[in-house]
Amino acid sequence: MGYRFVPAGATTDQHSMHDPPPTPALSDAAAALLDGGHLWLREHVTGSPFRFQLQPSGVLAFGDGEREFDADDVPLPYAHAVRHVREHFDRAAFRGSVDDVASVTFVGVAVDGSGVAYDWSRTPSFLGTEVYDGDHGAALPPDSVQAIYDGLGLAAANALEKEVRAVDFDADGYAFPESDWRDGPVAGVLLADKTGHRAVLRNTAVGGGDGPGTEAATPAALVERHATDRWLDGVVGGLGVADDELGFDLLFERAVEALAREQVRAFRDGSADTDESAVGSAMADRVEAYLVDRRE
Repeated sequence: MGYRFVPAGATTDQHSMHDPPPTPALSDAAAALLDGGHLWLREHVTGSPFRFQLQPSGVLAFGDGEREFDADDVPLPYAHAVRHVREHFDRAAFRGSVDDVASVTFVGVAVDGSGVAYDWSRTPSFLGTEVYDGDHGAALPPDSVQAIYDGLGLAAANALEKEVRAVDFDADGYAFPESDWRDGPVAGVLLADKTGHRAVLRNTAVGGGDGPGTEAATPAALVERHATDRWLDGVVGGLGVADDELGFDLLFERAVEALAREQVRAFRDGSADTDESAVGSAMADRVEAYLVDRRE
C-alpha cells in the first residue's frame, strides 16, 4: 500500500470517528504554511463532507462533517458515496497495514452537485483528502494520503503539483489549471505541507453554486425534468452490465441515487419536494417506462 500505520501504544477501545481536520481559506491559514518547506497542491473538488472508518467487526461506518450515520439510515444524498466506498475499499489490504483499524478515519468529499457540475460519468463518488491516524493524533502528510488511497482501491484528490517551495507560491498570481473532472478550470486548490498545515485557495471565477439546479417543485416534476432517456442511458452505461442483466431493481436503485447526487441541492434546500417515497414512486414509473421502450 506504500504506507504502514505504526501504533504509538496500546490499541484503543474507542471506535468513534475522528473529526475531520479544518481546512481554512488561505487568507485565514497559519502563516507557517507559506513560510518554508514544500507544498502539495491538489484539486479542490466541491461536494459534501464525507468520512468513514472500518470497525473491528468489519463493518464500514460512515458520516458527514458533523455526525456519524446510523447503519440503516444513510441520508439519500450520500448513498452513492457509501456504495462506492463499500464496493471499492480493500478491507484486507487495510487490515494488513494497521493493528487497530478503528484508529484510522478516512476523510474526503462525496462529489455531488452541491457546487460545481462535474462530469458524473468520470468523476468518482468519493475523493479522499485526508487520513487521520488516531494512534498519533494527527492527519497524515499528503504524499502518504495519496499512497494510502491508491493502495486501498479508492481515489485521492488529484495532485496538481508536488513539492512546490512554499515561499515561491504566489496566491495572487496563481493560474488555476484545468480540472480532471470537468471541462473547465478547477474550483480551487488544496494546499498542504508535511507538518499538518493546510488551506484552500478558491477559484472565484468558478464559484460554489454553479452546479445543476432545478425548477421542479414536486417529485414527479423533478423526475420528469431530469430522468430523460439520455440521462437514464448514462446511468445504464455506468452499471457496466449487459442488456439481459439489466433489471428494474438495479436501474431503479442507481437512478434514485444518481438523481440525489446530481440534484443534491434540491434535496437539501427545500427548493423542491423531495419526499423520498414520492421520489421513489415517480422514478419507479419512469424506469419501468424506459425499460419497456428500450426492449421494444
